[in-house]
Amino acid sequence: MNSKQIALAAALLALVFLAHAAGRFTQIGGAQFAPSIAIYMLAAYLLATQTNVAEKIGIAILVGILTMIATSSPFPPANIPSHGGSFLLAAFMAQPFIKKRGDVPILFHIFAAVVVVVVSWTLFALFTWIGLTGTGFTQKQFTRFDINFGTGFIAWWLFGWIGVGIPTLLITIIVTPILYKLVKPVLVRQGMI
Repeated sequence: MNSKQIALAAALLALVFLAHAAGRFTQIGGAQFAPSIAIYMLAAYLLATQTNVAEKIGIAILVGILTMIATSSPFPPANIPSHGGSFLLAAFMAQPFIKKRGDVPILFHIFAAVVVVVVSWTLFALFTWIGLTGTGFTQKQFTRFDINFGTGFIAWWLFGWIGVGIPTLLITIIVTPILYKLVKPVLVRQGMI
């Protein structure tokens, strides 16, 4: 990466941090969304062909650490594998399209957003569950929108998917391509990508 690409990566990482911290306030009627996923998918698209594997892994680790620091979740370390891993997944999925077409087709983005959000939530749910094993968390009843999902890992996964996963998926499907179309031409003119 050259200095402009490093500056771009740093700016995008700062936005990921701010967007994840904003997740504390993006709660509407019992639903919450994680706007950081839309931002790190944007970062993955912009940096996919600008970075080698080691650089992608470094950025993924930073995404994980920054989301861990910014989180209000019950087990913050779960953010490292869930968000860091999902950044990598998005970057590696997008790279062939960007190399071939120079762009991310909207149908691919919708597919990638579904995959990334499902993987991110599943990893987050799993590592949170493991991290909180032995606490009252794993014995609690999970209820959202007057639906009692019961107890256990599947109930926890469904509880979070309904309340966080689906709203996050919708935001990511809408926001990421808009930002990509707005930001990419500017970055190309500036020689940053």
